[in-house]
Amino acid sequence: MIDKIFEKIGDFMYPCVFHEMTGLYCPGCGATRSLRFLVRGNIWKSFIYNPIILYMLISTFIFFVFVVKYKISGKSLNKDKIILPMLYVGVVVLILNWIIKDWFLIFKGIDLLK
Repeated sequence: MIDKIFEKIGDFMYPCVFHEMTGLYCPGCGATRSLRFLVRGNIWKSFIYNPIILYMLISTFIFFVFVVKYKISGKSLNKDKIILPMLYVGVVVLILNWIIKDWFLIFKGIDLLK
């Protein structure tokens, strides 16, 4: 059932304009395939295609754990102390993913998304 949903979504997906124009990958390239593998339970392939998807899932879970913990304890939660570090780490993951994929493509001739 999930595969059929992704097939329908794939029918409406356009190719990445950045990739089509430059031959390089953008930071978001591979995200749909990453989500598809994550839903199927293949965490390693999901990570390889685009680690930001897995990171977003984990960071969302951690955030909700903190919210529930603070709601139960009655303390006030300073969301900036949680959200900003997660945001910074997410940006680093996104940029490293972009650099590593394009480095392998340019210097090693290895296309990690094929």
